[in-house]
Formats: sequence, structure tokens, C-alpha cells
Amino acid sequence: MTYKEALEIIVSLSAPSKMPCHGWSISARRCITGAKMAKVEGSICNKCYALKGRYVFPNVQDCLERRFQSLSDPRWIDAMSLVLNKVEHSGYFRWHDSGDLQGVWHLKMIVEVCKRTPHITHWLPTREYAFVRQYIDEVGPLPENLTVRFSALMFDGPVPELLAKRCGVQVSGASSAGFNCPSSKQANKCGPCRECWKPSVFNITYKQH
Repeated sequence: MTYKEALEIIVSLSAPSKMPCHGWSISARRCITGAKMAKVEGSICNKCYALKGRYVFPNVQDCLERRFQSLSDPRWIDAMSLVLNKVEHSGYFRWHDSGDLQGVWHLKMIVEVCKRTPHITHWLPTREYAFVRQYIDEVGPLPENLTVRFSALMFDGPVPELLAKRCGVQVSGASSAGFNCPSSKQANKCGPCRECWKPSVFNITYKQH
């Protein structure tokens, strides 16, 4: 498989302006738990950035949907691994700056990509706790270079710490006060910070926006 063929299979990588690295995303309209929470006042998903702004432009939604469809291609794991090994020189990668896990099968695919890109530290935030728990119960621990964070459901709400500790993953929340993510003081960019990717940092709290 050539790089050009691999890129055609995965459609493209995303380039979140906040991040120090590439990402890969699907439409937030494909979120499972998120689609339900988007209807709940006070929830983080109710104010989802990926359901407004440039994300809703038809060309962007078309790209995100084509990425979603690419997951059914049996060559996706090979293609994603090849592309990341070719272009991700930062040493970091962000999964789902838009969208979320679609099932345990989806997480298994991501895990395999992580195993094939051991020089990259991967970060996967998710509200699909059950898929991660099922993976852990059936397969075992996640790769050391994959940091999964269970995202809270509500602004200023509790984070699923007990479940996260059982699964050996991390957590994140959002608050109008008491946040420790420095991006709001850095032009809404990660800058030199890489805390979200560190499994040693159990809880990250982002500023409500």
C-alpha cells in the first residue's frame, strides 16, 4: 500500500488549531451518548463546539461522514498506521476532536493503530464508558501509549472517577472555575502543555466555553 492509497482510504487527518499534532475525527452527529446528551440543558454536549461554527459547513460534514464510512474498509488499520508513521512527527496524536467511539470494534481498531505506532502518544477522550469497560473486561489493559480519558457529562458535574480507576484510564471535566487546562491563557492553544496525553495526570478540567 502506498501513502497516497492509504490517505485515500482514511480520507484525511484533521488539524485542530488548538493541538500540537494531527487528529482524526468523524461527525459529532454520529456520537451515540453525545447525541442524547446534546438534548440535555447544562450538559457539555449541549454546547458542543463540533455542532456549530465551521464544523456544520456542508463540505466539512461531508468529509467527516466519509471518514466515518471509511471505518468499514478492512484496510483502515493498515492505512491509518501507515499515514501516522509517515506524517506525525510531533510524537502525539488526538483521536476524535469531533465524534466519539462507535463500539468496542472501533476501539479495537484504534488500539491496533496505537500498537503499530509505538513512537506516538495517543489521546482519546470519550463518553462511551461502556465500550472501554467492555474492552478492558474482554481483552485487557490498553496500550501504554494510549491515554483514554472518560469525559464528564455535565458542566461543573462529577467525573466518573471510580469507573475510570477500575478501567485504568483517566478523566476530564469542564468548569467555569477551578480548571487546570492552561489553554485559555494561551490563545486557546495547548502551547507547550501535553498534560492531556499523560496517564500520570488523572484529572484534567477544562474551562467552560
